[in-house]
Amino acid sequence: MTSTPASRAVVERLEAMPLRVRLVAIVLVVLTGALLFTNLMTAYLTQRDLMGRVDAELKGVAEPVARQALGDLRRDADVTPTNYAFALIPVNGGQQTTVNPTGESIRPDLPQLTLEDVRVEKGQPFTVGSRDGDLSWRFIAGTVNEGQAIFAVGVPLRTVKQTVTRLLVTTGLLSALVLAGSALLGWYAVRRAFRPLSEIEDTAAAIAGGDLTRRMPVREADDEVTSLSRSLNAMLAQIEASFAVREASEDRMRQFVADASHELRTPLATVRGYAELHRQGAISSPADTSAAMERIESESGRMSGLVEDLLTLARLDEEPTASMGEVDLTVLAADATADARVRAPERRITLVGLAGPLSATPVWGSEARLRQVVTNLVANAMRHTPQGTSIELAVGTDGTDGVVEVRDHGEGIPSGTAHRVFERFYRSDPSRGRIAGGGNGLGLAIVAAIVAAHHGRVGVQETAGGGATFVIRIPTGGSQPRPSTP
Repeated sequence: MTSTPASRAVVERLEAMPLRVRLVAIVLVVLTGALLFTNLMTAYLTQRDLMGRVDAELKGVAEPVARQALGDLRRDADVTPTNYAFALIPVNGGQQTTVNPTGESIRPDLPQLTLEDVRVEKGQPFTVGSRDGDLSWRFIAGTVNEGQAIFAVGVPLRTVKQTVTRLLVTTGLLSALVLAGSALLGWYAVRRAFRPLSEIEDTAAAIAGGDLTRRMPVREADDEVTSLSRSLNAMLAQIEASFAVREASEDRMRQFVADASHELRTPLATVRGYAELHRQGAISSPADTSAAMERIESESGRMSGLVEDLLTLARLDEEPTASMGEVDLTVLAADATADARVRAPERRITLVGLAGPLSATPVWGSEARLRQVVTNLVANAMRHTPQGTSIELAVGTDGTDGVVEVRDHGEGIPSGTAHRVFERFYRSDPSRGRIAGGGNGLGLAIVAAIVAAHHGRVGVQETAGGGATFVIRIPTGGSQPRPSTP
C-alpha cells in the first residue's frame, strides 16, 4: 500500500516528537477509541432496550386502544386523549383516518398499509418519521371488523431519543474527564518512568564532555532501566580502563621518544663538534686527529648500539616471539658463562645448579631471544660491578618454571628504585650512561619484554651478603605460548 504525502508528513511529525509525548499520545488515542466504542455500544444497547419496552407496551395496548378509538369515531365523538396515536385504514380503499391525541403537534407519516403487508399480517412493530418534523414514531398494526379495516397504534419516540441523547452527552462528558485525568496521570507516570533515562542522558553528556569517572545511577528496583544502568556502568568501567591504558601507553611513548632523543643528542653533538673542529683547523696534529677519530668512532658505536636496541624493542612489540622450540636454559647459561670468562678473565664467574647439581632445564621458547636475555643479564652484572667482583649463574627448575638467576656481589640496587630497573632508559645512576662502557638503559627493558613474551616473569632481589640477583622464570609447559605485548 502506497503512502500519501500527507500520511508521510504525519508519520514524520510523530517521529519528531519526544518519546514521552508519543507514549502519552498513543495511550490517549487507544483510550479515546475504547471510550468511544464503549459509549456508542452503551447508547445502542440502551436504545434497543427502550425500543423493546415500547414494543412490548404497544403489543399490550394496541387492540384496547384501537377499539376505544374506533368506538369514539363511530359515535362521532372526540377521541379520548391518550399517549397513543391511532390510524384507521379501510381495506376497500376508503379514506385513511388518523387521530393524534398524544399532544404532539408533529404528525406521524404512516405508509399505506395493506392486508398483505408483513407488518400487518404478523403485527411487527415498525418505526416511521413525521410529516413536518424529525420526530420518530413507533407503530404496531393489525386488523379490525373481521379484516375490513387496518388499524395502527403508535407512540412518539421523543422520550427514547432524549434518554439516549442525555446518555451520550453524559458519557461523553465523563469520557472527557477520564481522558483529561488519564493525560495528567499518564504524563506524570511517563516522566517518573523516564527520570532514570534522563539521568542516564545527563551522565552520558558528562562522559561525552570528557568526565570518564561518571557512572549511571543504579536504582533499587530490578527492572529494565536498572539492568541497562548496570550494563552501561560495566561498559564505562572498561572504557575508562582502556583510556587509562591508552594514556599510559601514550605517556610511555612520549617518554620513550624524549629519552631516545636525549640519548642520541649527546653522541650526535660529540660527532658534530669534532667535525666542526676539524673543519676549522683546530685539530691539526696526527695525535689530535687520531684521538678525535677514536671519539667519533666511540660515539658512532654508541649510537649504533642504541639504534639496535630500539629496533629490538620495536620488533618485540610487533612480533614478541619467533622460531619457537624446546630450549635448554642450562646450555644458554653455560654459553653465557664461557663468554663472560673470556671477556673478563679477572672475574670469578661460576655456573651452579639452582637447588642441587646442574641438569637440563628445558622450556618452550625462542632460543635466540632467551639467549639474549641471559647475555644481557650477565653483561649488566659485569657493567655495574667493580672489576674482580664475582658473578654466579644458577639454573634449575622450580615447580613448573625454568629459572635462571644471575647473582653479583657488588653494591646492589637501592630498594626504592628496584621496581624501575626494567623501565626503558631508566638508570639508577643517570651519569653512568654518559661515560664509556655505560649502558643506554634499554638492556633490562629488552629482558623484561622477551620474558613477558614467553609468559614468564622477571624480578630483582638482594643477594645474600650484598649485591643484586636478577631472576627470570619461564614456564616449562610443552605448549607454545601465545605472543603477548610486554
